[in-house]
Amino acid sequence: MSMLNTVRKKQGMSPGSLIFTGKQKIEKIKIDIFQYNQGSITEKKIDKIEELKELINAESILWVNICGLHDVDKLEKVGEIFGIGLLELEDILNVIHSPKLEEQEDYVFMICKMLNYNNNIKKISVEQVSFILGKKYLITFQEKEGDDFNFVRERLRNGKGRLRKLGADYLMYRLLDSIVDNYAVILLELDERMENIEDELLDDPRRDTIENIYSFRKEVNKLRRSVVPLMEIIYTIEKDVHPLIHKSNLIFIRDLGDHIKGAIDTLENFREQVNSMIEIYRSTSGLKLNEIVKVLTIISTIFIPLTFIVGIYGMNFNPNTSPFNMPELNWYFGYPIVLILMVMIAVGLLIIFRKKKWL
Repeated sequence: MSMLNTVRKKQGMSPGSLIFTGKQKIEKIKIDIFQYNQGSITEKKIDKIEELKELINAESILWVNICGLHDVDKLEKVGEIFGIGLLELEDILNVIHSPKLEEQEDYVFMICKMLNYNNNIKKISVEQVSFILGKKYLITFQEKEGDDFNFVRERLRNGKGRLRKLGADYLMYRLLDSIVDNYAVILLELDERMENIEDELLDDPRRDTIENIYSFRKEVNKLRRSVVPLMEIIYTIEKDVHPLIHKSNLIFIRDLGDHIKGAIDTLENFREQVNSMIEIYRSTSGLKLNEIVKVLTIISTIFIPLTFIVGIYGMNFNPNTSPFNMPELNWYFGYPIVLILMVMIAVGLLIIFRKKKWL
């Protein structure tokens, strides 16, 4: 079933109806566990959802990373174990949902977009990542395996830095920071692509140049739809600090907001440059068209008097009937004289056009 058909299936259903709107990207749901405190860490994979009940421990931080959203029943069980509302589960399963933040009494729910840029096909792929932040736990929901979190995992394993010393809210910040850092990498890729398009536009604009420009604008807009709402989320966190987010971590949230703001500024600059490139292409195309029209006009202008001469001598007036009926037809050198006259007219017109700088 296509995503469009799945979304249509949700129409008219009651709020909290759990339907996965995406495509199944892995064979079965995989659950990775990190349970840690300042002095120790446990990392493992679990197969049964029920095992999560035994892992909730007030003495350590629990990070549950769930890959695969197609098994609705299992995700509903996760929601029952951690007390996640049906509306939040519905949004987790709706993979085309815009980034958002919702604050409940016992947890904070957040949706953001993890992006990947394929330089071969020049396209950005979008994956939804959802966060459930509790007092001593963080649950992340992904559509498939593979993410931007490997650096965070390594920091947890080796115990360096403050990651294992602080709470689950700091872990969520570090994961968000990894996602935003990848935005910066994608922006660099897009910036290089934009420079290549600009060089092509100035050197030798072709038909596919404008197609590349519009394709580039599409990817910029796709990235912007993921980044701009995230800025609103950061503002909300700063403005209304939830008890689960320690005030001491707000300095990191503000720094994350600065990075997002920088990404938004770069995207706005991209949009302006795209509009400029479109105008340059149109102007260049207009100039080329004008040059073509000018050449065709000059050729037509040259042939107008020649056609006039040929038209006159194409009339069938018999010179034997009257001395006024084309006496040139009886000239011995009449035909060469007419040809020479036509060449002289053409050369004369070319000289005139050259002096007037029309050529």
